[in-house]
Parts: sequence; C-alpha cells; structure tokens
Amino acid sequence: MNSKYMQIAINLARKGEPKVFPNPQVGCVVVKDDKIVGRGWHKYFGGKHAEINAIECAGKNAKGADLYVTLEPCNSYGKCPPCALAIVNAKIKRVFYAVKDKKNFGTKEFLEKNGIEVHEGLLKKKSTILIKDYLRHLKVKPLVSIKAAMTLDGKIATRCYDSKWITSQKARNLVYKMRTLYDAVLVGKNTALKDNPLLTSHNKNLKNPIRVVIDPKLELPKSYKLFNNRANTIIFYDKNISKIPKHFKKEGVILTPINIEASKRNFNLIIERLNSFSIKRILIEGGGEIIASALFSKSVDDIYFFIAPKIIGGKTSIPVVGGQGVKRISESLNIKKMQVKKIGIDFFIKGKIGKSKG
Repeated sequence: MNSKYMQIAINLARKGEPKVFPNPQVGCVVVKDDKIVGRGWHKYFGGKHAEINAIECAGKNAKGADLYVTLEPCNSYGKCPPCALAIVNAKIKRVFYAVKDKKNFGTKEFLEKNGIEVHEGLLKKKSTILIKDYLRHLKVKPLVSIKAAMTLDGKIATRCYDSKWITSQKARNLVYKMRTLYDAVLVGKNTALKDNPLLTSHNKNLKNPIRVVIDPKLELPKSYKLFNNRANTIIFYDKNISKIPKHFKKEGVILTPINIEASKRNFNLIIERLNSFSIKRILIEGGGEIIASALFSKSVDDIYFFIAPKIIGGKTSIPVVGGQGVKRISESLNIKKMQVKKIGIDFFIKGKIGKSKG
C-alpha cells in the first residue's frame, strides 16, 4: 500500500473535468514491482471508465499488479461493462480504492471471491473532495421541467412545422440561461429533425447541459448539430434496432436502448434511466407528443411557458401538448403557484404541476 500512487490517481482524475459531467472524476494507476505500468482516467461521459483505460494501458503487465483507483470500481452493466469484471479478467492481484461508491453493490465481495485482495480508504478525504458534487447528487431525486414557446392560441408550430421564431430574442436568451441550470435538455425526434437545435447555452463561458434525444429508429442525419462536440448527447432508441448507423458511434454520443412503446405510455421509464446516469435536473423542450407523454405520466414538476402575442390557428397546426388529452375536465392538470411576467413582448408563465379537482 502506497499513498503516492493514490495521489497520482487523484491528479489523473482531475483531467476529466468538465467532460465527465454528471459522472464523477475518477483516476487510476496500475502498479507492478513498484513501478507504474498503466495510467487512466474517466475522460468523458459515456466513455471508458478510469480502470479500463489504466488496464488497457498496462496490457500484459496488469497480471499480478496492484490497482489504485479513487472510487470503488463499478460492478454492474450501465453505459459500459462492469470494471470489477475487467479487473478479474486482467488478473490484478490487489485493489486499493479511496471512496466507496454508494451506487455499487457487491464489488468488494465479487473481487475477493475471485481471489483479489481489496483495501478501502487510502486518501479517502482527498478523493471525497474530488467527487463531492457527485456524492451530493446521488441523494437527489430528479427534477423534471417543461419549457415551451407558443403562440397565444397554444401552438408551437404551423401545419408545415415552421416554428422559427415564435418568441422574441429576449425570451430565447432567457432559455439559453435556463439550460445552464439543468443537467440535461430533452427533445423528441421530430423536434430534432425539424429544428436541428444546438440545445446548448449558446455561450462558451457557461456550462452546457447534456443533450437528450428520443430517436426510436436512429434517423438523425450525421450533419446535425447534436453530433457536434459542444456537449455530450444521449440518444434513446428502440431496443429492437440491431443496425446502428456509423455516425452514431462517436465520442460523446451515448446510445441507450429502451422499450419505446412502453416509455410512451410511461415517460418515467426515460426519467429513471436518466437518473441511473446521475442526471437529476431535466428540462424537456418538446415536441408536443413528448410533452404530453411526460405530463400525463406524472413525470413533471414545473412548467415554463413563453407565450407570444401571435395567433397561428388551424386544426393541423401543432399544439404545445399533443396526445389524446383527457376525457373529462376533472382529469385535467392544473398549475399551482403560478407566476406571470413580461419578457420583452412575450409573456412568461411558470408554475408547479397539480391535479385538478374539477
């Protein structure tokens, strides 16, 4: 046991900031015969974990070596295979981790069962400071908000799907700032295809949220802005899709299979999966079908509606809340603690979701 190696792992972990958000910064070194033979850190959200990068760096030298890592190795399948299994397969002799990961179950027992000596707590205080935001995040339940820009008659696009721009630049600037307060911004495939949005803060000095798109058949073109490197992008697609287009397989794009039909009926399946990625603050920006699914699955806490002094009209223009809607007024959702103010020429309404009593 040597604290200098854990300190090196801590220094490596810091290299992951800020691309690993909302994952923790983690660093790892592989040591053999008192010499570092492998180094690694978690480089970006959705990428290989620090242990995998360090083991791959060490190659054959990992056999019989010690592994120092700032956070307990994972022992479950998520965006990547479990690191605990990779450690066993690499024939590591001893594992030293600084902080126990409260999201993990059975890592120590699994490693020991496979003949690996495990030690916990080396430079725990320093490593805990490194991941304090991540640890605090684990205790928080997801907050889900809806943001929508609409006309006075509740439309978000014309019958030809034209929506640029319904609200004023002043309102849009406020939306860009709002995005910095969230871990992720979510849209559906139709919104992504029609608008080709950036879904960022539009400011290089401000934090960008993770972009989330529900694209069941993986139809987004490779030229779209959601594939640029300004922020990471999670793409939910139908679990029955077997052929993945090449442009979806790139750094910063996290492909997430899910039962699409089930998630339409119960949007909480999407929220639960995002929560498993430690994404706790989610801003839904459309379109109408996604908003309806989220609202009537009781997934939503807050709404932020921007209303422009315009009227589109038409039966086939696009409403802010799609779907079939409720049958009776008594089933409708109402807004509590509502606040209304002017943003330039537009109205801004915010409030909490509550259930009407009729």
